[in-house]
Amino acid sequence: MNPQKGSPKAAKQRVTIRDIADEVGLHFTTVARALKDSDLVKPDTAKLVKEAAGRLGYQADPFVSAFCSYRSSHLKQGYRGNLSWINGFHTPDFFEVEAKGYYRECYEGAKERCEELGYKLVPFWFGEPGMSAKRASQIIHSRGEAGLIVAPMPPSIDKLDMRWDSFCSVRIGYSVPEVPLTNVVSDHFANMKLLCDKLESLGFGRIGFASKKWIDDRVENKWSGAYQLRRYGADGSRYLPLFLSQDEDDFHAFESWMHRNKPEVIILAGMTSYPEYLKGMGLSVPEDVKLAFVSLEHDQVGNYAGIDQEAKVVGAVAVDLLAGIVRRSQVGLDSAPKTIMTPGFWRDGASCSRPADLGSVSS
Repeated sequence: MNPQKGSPKAAKQRVTIRDIADEVGLHFTTVARALKDSDLVKPDTAKLVKEAAGRLGYQADPFVSAFCSYRSSHLKQGYRGNLSWINGFHTPDFFEVEAKGYYRECYEGAKERCEELGYKLVPFWFGEPGMSAKRASQIIHSRGEAGLIVAPMPPSIDKLDMRWDSFCSVRIGYSVPEVPLTNVVSDHFANMKLLCDKLESLGFGRIGFASKKWIDDRVENKWSGAYQLRRYGADGSRYLPLFLSQDEDDFHAFESWMHRNKPEVIILAGMTSYPEYLKGMGLSVPEDVKLAFVSLEHDQVGNYAGIDQEAKVVGAVAVDLLAGIVRRSQVGLDSAPKTIMTPGFWRDGASCSRPADLGSVSS
């Protein structure tokens, strides 16, 4: 039987979570978490989602909500065991105390998801002096932990010869790439494309990209690859030659690149010295040049524009995947390892504003 003319159902289809995701430019899983007040979603992101939901007239399906509530209450798990978080940095509490931005948020997302699933996340310090992969394997195995997550590693660790046949394991990021494990990463290529789309929509005609080469190498050159694809595409006249430096002290090379290319906006990757270089050159942000980060850190939000990589989601997804591997008792290396990529989203910030609106940003 067809709905009667003029009925709400005939006039308008029910607004879905995917409709809201399209409206705000986020992944639908992020929208779903925001509507459920998940701790994995930042407060301002949740506010953005809820405002869009109200604007579009979203109403949760009461039958689906009731079923999900029933399912959650009946499937809630008790303590299931420990998961090791392999920390290769210089201090045992690096991810809990010193880490900022992406690293810290990955850890927090993983820890929160563990608590939801009944696991406890236990850091293991691989960077301890004298620690070897053999000794680490023995210690973790003796602790009887259910599985392990290879966290993002410092550049000094590019090899990890653990006794993988004893563990259920996943890794985060492109560290130790020779270890064939299921891997969770931010979608760096898509994030750069999204950033370029945004800068084009804002009308910039001279777009540059500056990065330390080792930073771009750490994401398997996904950022520079997406940028170069855009530069040699149909609208490539907007894009300037790359500045990829192999030197830590590269002020004069950066200054020369600036004078030659005169960018209106510079895409930056990671926490580098380039904002300070601009200040040393007597240039103000955003009056003289705009900045946008392809890897926006949490403490930069508001002052700087760019791509939020949603690192908490990366950590949570890693735990979800590991929990499934543990349930299947799938130990050892993967014969066909998978890479799971999670999308980021654009955040407005003063560094890409019109000078008349927000004035200069402190570099």
